[in-house]
Amino acid sequence: MSIDSTNVPEESLLRGYTGKISLLLAFGWLMIMSGRSLLPALLPLISIELSLTPDKAGFALTVVWLFYSIAQYPGGRFSDQLSRKTVLVFSLCALVLGLALLTQTQSYLQFLAAGALLGVGAGGYFCPTRALLSDFYSKKRGQAFGIQVASGRTGSAVAALFGGVALGGVAILGGPFWREAFFPVILLLICVIFLLHKWSKEPYKFSRVSLDLGSTGSRVFRNKKIRLILIAYIFFAITSQAFSSFLPTFLLIERGFSTTLTSIGFATLFLVGVPSTLLGGFIGDRFSRMYVTIAALFIGAIGLIILLLFESPALVIFGIIVYALGTWAFPPVMQSYLFELFPEDTVGGDFGALKTIYTGVGSFGSTYVGIVAAYYGSYGLAFVGLIVALLLGSSILFSISRSKL
Repeated sequence: MSIDSTNVPEESLLRGYTGKISLLLAFGWLMIMSGRSLLPALLPLISIELSLTPDKAGFALTVVWLFYSIAQYPGGRFSDQLSRKTVLVFSLCALVLGLALLTQTQSYLQFLAAGALLGVGAGGYFCPTRALLSDFYSKKRGQAFGIQVASGRTGSAVAALFGGVALGGVAILGGPFWREAFFPVILLLICVIFLLHKWSKEPYKFSRVSLDLGSTGSRVFRNKKIRLILIAYIFFAITSQAFSSFLPTFLLIERGFSTTLTSIGFATLFLVGVPSTLLGGFIGDRFSRMYVTIAALFIGAIGLIILLLFESPALVIFGIIVYALGTWAFPPVMQSYLFELFPEDTVGGDFGALKTIYTGVGSFGSTYVGIVAAYYGSYGLAFVGLIVALLLGSSILFSISRSKL
């Protein structure tokens, strides 16, 4: 388990040791999301150079998400029994190795191996980060988590910029220019590794670790409240991954947006997510976290309804803004709530087990939208199902708030 580093009385988010480590972790997550989000953004160029068919390209992205999901529980469990620093540094090293391999990829198998390393690195980083912040913060935990989530949204926006530069390189240089887009991410991740090694007061710790799946599962899932929250979180994860994956296609095909307007709409989804996550964490720390999560999913559903009812670009963009304001406020607040339910000495592994499940099941949201669109010829119809998912999630959380669980 992590050593106790909560010596700053005011739980500073920006100053002192806790603030310094918190911001470093946020920057690390920003770069992780930049590197991971570059992959789908540059997939057309990668597919051309490696001669990938759509099914092979899609499977490669599935590999990233699959290994990201699988790494959640071991990452949290190892950080509980070793140290947060140990797992964080090794996860970042796996990411750097995966990105470096990606820049040298010449075959499909190499591409899959690079994707697997990216998934393991990102998944192994996530839970120890949240656990370390939970060590640091109690009253401001929601805000601390909000900073981390906001940094991820910023990273996705940065990836869009890097991707645009790479795509522009094709026209300027007359050939694929996607490998170079990963170089700045690799360099900055190496800087994060160095600073985390230098600044963190935790020791490196190596020993045999028991995953102890049986006791973890029994401890986590015998709690009815956690089981219900998991179902609500799955509805959020399905919606979040599916909507993010198919929003550009929906805007182009069913709303007739230009490529420029589509890019603006897609960027809006992530840019609004930055203040949304920060505001959600701030409000959650001051009021009932459960009620904030209920409102977040409900507001997200309202945003999707606006998106589907109107065809005017201004109203469609407004719908995206409302959706992002709602749903992106959900993760930091709900994660803060969950961390209050788990035992302190197993919090990383317990949350990792939960995240493995909701991330893994949520990855099938994209498959759902693809199947509905293929059979019925409508992405909008598939999005109706996402509205239902958000409303169901909000209803489940409301029932929890009204019960004595």
